[in-house]
Amino acid sequence: MSWWATIPTLAATLVVFFVPGLLILAAAGVRRLNLVALAAPVSTSVAACLAIVLPYAGLPFNPVSYFAFSVLAAAGTLLARFLLMRRSASDKSRTAKSRTASWGALGGNGRLLDSDYPRWIAILAVPIAVIFPAIIIAGRYIAAFGSPDNFSQTFDNVYHLNAIRHIAETQNGSTLTLGNLTDASQALYPAAMHDSMALVLMLGAPSVMAVVNVGTIVTGALVWPLACIFLISRIIGYRPIPLLCAGVLCAGFSGFPYLMVAFGVLYPNHAAIALLPVVLGLLIEAVGMSRARPLSGWPAAIALVATLPGLGLSHPSTAVALLGFGGPVVVARLIRSWLGARAGTESRRAAYLWLAFTAGYIVVVVLAWIAVRPSLAFAPWTPFQSNARAIGEILGSAPMGATTAWILLLLTGIGLYVIARQLRTYWWVAAMYGVGGLLYMVVSSWSLGAFRTFLTGVWYNDSFRLAALLPVVTLPVIVLGAEWLAWRTRALYVLLSSQHSATAAHRQPSVVGRAARLLPQSLQNVVPVALILLLGFGTQGGTLAGVQDRMREVFETTEGSPLLTEDEIALLERVDDYVPETDVIVANPRTGASLVYAFSSSETIAPHIFGERTPEEQTLLDHWGEAAYNTSVCSAVSELNAYWALDFGNQEIVPGEEPFIGLRDLVDESAPGVELVAEEGDARLFRMTACS
Repeated sequence: MSWWATIPTLAATLVVFFVPGLLILAAAGVRRLNLVALAAPVSTSVAACLAIVLPYAGLPFNPVSYFAFSVLAAAGTLLARFLLMRRSASDKSRTAKSRTASWGALGGNGRLLDSDYPRWIAILAVPIAVIFPAIIIAGRYIAAFGSPDNFSQTFDNVYHLNAIRHIAETQNGSTLTLGNLTDASQALYPAAMHDSMALVLMLGAPSVMAVVNVGTIVTGALVWPLACIFLISRIIGYRPIPLLCAGVLCAGFSGFPYLMVAFGVLYPNHAAIALLPVVLGLLIEAVGMSRARPLSGWPAAIALVATLPGLGLSHPSTAVALLGFGGPVVVARLIRSWLGARAGTESRRAAYLWLAFTAGYIVVVVLAWIAVRPSLAFAPWTPFQSNARAIGEILGSAPMGATTAWILLLLTGIGLYVIARQLRTYWWVAAMYGVGGLLYMVVSSWSLGAFRTFLTGVWYNDSFRLAALLPVVTLPVIVLGAEWLAWRTRALYVLLSSQHSATAAHRQPSVVGRAARLLPQSLQNVVPVALILLLGFGTQGGTLAGVQDRMREVFETTEGSPLLTEDEIALLERVDDYVPETDVIVANPRTGASLVYAFSSSETIAPHIFGERTPEEQTLLDHWGEAAYNTSVCSAVSELNAYWALDFGNQEIVPGEEPFIGLRDLVDESAPGVELVAEEGDARLFRMTACS
């Protein structure tokens, strides 16, 4: 399949990812950039929450129910807005104030305004800020994936691909029951990403693999840049240059969006972190720390409530990261309120309320930090470097041993200088950066122990996961640095132009004067934009080439691939020619054979490497080839309709303590009553004849 053939899948992905949120937010009066930036987080919340609720109502989770509910939600939002506006219509001045307070903060009057720049820059800043990273990030993903049909050759993908197929088949995507993918038991698993991609599959996408690859590209190339631009608009302001910096520079990190696809593969983390900047920006605005302070924080608070479910149900560890990054924001708001009370600009009652809120926030953070964590059995990662090296990786935006991103290192240094110069305004931005850096330093370089586990156990003590969070808190720092550099470059340009004018008037050419003759003063507003674009291109250096090569290796399929080889894939693509849709296939998930569920129309009894099995399922995995002389096998075969088996040899991507020996050596005389139906190299499909 060519990438051009995925255009219908891309269109379906954009509709699923954005349209419900666009409808609901537009009904609420949100406009322009904020409308588009918030659309994907709201759509994710709608999909994930609806998938949980619908099973209790006996309704299927599918595109019809998804879009029908979205339309109803938009209609309800529009009605509520109409009633609120009508209620205040008796006082025109109050109405105008109410509209500004209620909706302007989320984009009702959110035009890009900056008196120092012409209108055309204000108009083009956001489109360039979105298009620039979209092209670069999508291009890197496409180059790394190779083909839309390729997939990550990692053990996590057995679950992810089969989970999407499972939701599409059962039309049930509840986070409360998705964990095992079978009826053996029901377990929790954050399903938001799988829900959205399953909806795309149900809209007629050609394969699970194409859906995942296109969805990953949209998440990284569109959702992530829009989220970054939104975050910067809340921290630095709704001005052209900072927003342009945010979009252009967010494509320069190796930690995100690429690392979660190159390692793992961690699709839920990838989806959640892409949403994190939006939710963090809403938190900043809701507590009143936004640079453009709205008259009311309620609209942002309501939007925060609407986006939090999508974040938490994409991956709860990212919601915990939000709490950690939001800590300095809440403390900063408390300090501002307390100082305002002392100065008489705020009431003491408000200061005490913020004190109570901060105390409650700290309690919630501590409880979440303790409760939202996996068992230590699933957190085996250990530190691998020194503290000094970890600090260097943080400052150089080069986590996990990547090549130092020199331009980002320079901008980080300048950004910290800017923060130091405006400490009262931006100290909490540096504190957020410090929280992210501390977590990465602890997980990657501190000794094993209770303190390290307490701080980073939420993320499985895994350095990769915390490395991917660093760009979220690094971006505001480097944008401050880039904006400072852009303004200084513009000032230098104006100075050179002035010297050119003075030199021409006095006819005293100098080296500076001769150089300035080449610099028309009318271009002074173009120079900062050109500099930012140059910085953006400059960040696309060796560090990103390295992570792209890593992705390419993970997605490459060869004769010796760790999960599925070329022969095994060829056989999986032929399964539907032999196996009826109603039959079930016995397969070892650790050899990748259970991906037959994602590749064909046939179910398998073990779609998940770590899932639990019923006694009958375990019997078949251990004894399927013994049907001719083991009386317990045929009853299990008949009950589960499991007359077929795949044998992909003994190579397991995650070797287990107790291998599934029932699927080995089926071609030998030790397995009578078993017929070889098809084979590709060493990959074989068998049919049970002993139980006919």
